[in-house]
Amino acid sequence: MNSFQSQVAKLRAQGHTNKAIADTLNVSFSRVMETISELVAEGEVDSRWPQTRWTDKRSKDFQRVVEMLQGGSNLAEIGEVFGISRERARQIREKIRKRYGDRIVEPRKQPYVTLREAARELGTEPSPLQKLLREQGLLTKNSRGIWVVLRRDLKLKKVLRHPHVTQEQVCKYCGKTFRLKHRAQKVCSPQCNEARRQASRQRCFDSQPSEENLAGWHKELWLELQRHRLPEQEEWLTLTRASKRCGLTPIQVNWLRLRKVLHCKPSETQFWRGQQVQLYRASEMDVIRQCRETHSEDKRLS
Repeated sequence: MNSFQSQVAKLRAQGHTNKAIADTLNVSFSRVMETISELVAEGEVDSRWPQTRWTDKRSKDFQRVVEMLQGGSNLAEIGEVFGISRERARQIREKIRKRYGDRIVEPRKQPYVTLREAARELGTEPSPLQKLLREQGLLTKNSRGIWVVLRRDLKLKKVLRHPHVTQEQVCKYCGKTFRLKHRAQKVCSPQCNEARRQASRQRCFDSQPSEENLAGWHKELWLELQRHRLPEQEEWLTLTRASKRCGLTPIQVNWLRLRKVLHCKPSETQFWRGQQVQLYRASEMDVIRQCRETHSEDKRLS
């Protein structure tokens, strides 16, 4: 501190105003103000401006505001703590930013993040990530009762390489690795999905019906047909007539034929689109109607 600054500091300590200091030392008012600003920055004298409360690094209010800003608090929370309006809190933040730079008022990364923030950082969905973190024992609740996770735990290999995070799955049909579009996706493309359905349907039709591979009233129907005695003179019906007699749709009746639950025979005189028409036993249609009615009644009573 030079001699001029010493004289200014001494007069300032005696209580002289800035104008009186300029008149006493016979210098310009602007020079006195520049000198006082330097002394305030160096901590040699105290500023008389009221906003020093918010811009002086030694002020407890300044330290509290900066701590809240770096902790992620919003303007409303800062205003509630200091008893000021949201607009006044914004003005204080701007004063600090203009004086010390943008970095001092930017929120710093906290050690804990919420599930939604963690999912956004990893590029996945919160629901599967929550299931994964809960299985690994990495979830905890903060003071507000919100599920949070340590930021450093998100960098673990068991989290980063898990299918819930990478969203990579192996196609159930072709075996290729693909990225999930939704959690229930099992195959990589619509073509693989259709091929997988056709293969599953073909395996179903190729297998013989039994109690193990039939379910619901279809199993009951198959057991009834096994006990059913065919009449000596059987009436054979087309698909349309059989559907009306048993109360099922033609598609349902045809499925029972393909599943080998019903016994059919090709017609020798009727053709459709160059192929023989399949004929169905009328007595089996009656069994289907009775079994269907019994199943509906049991379901209604239960």
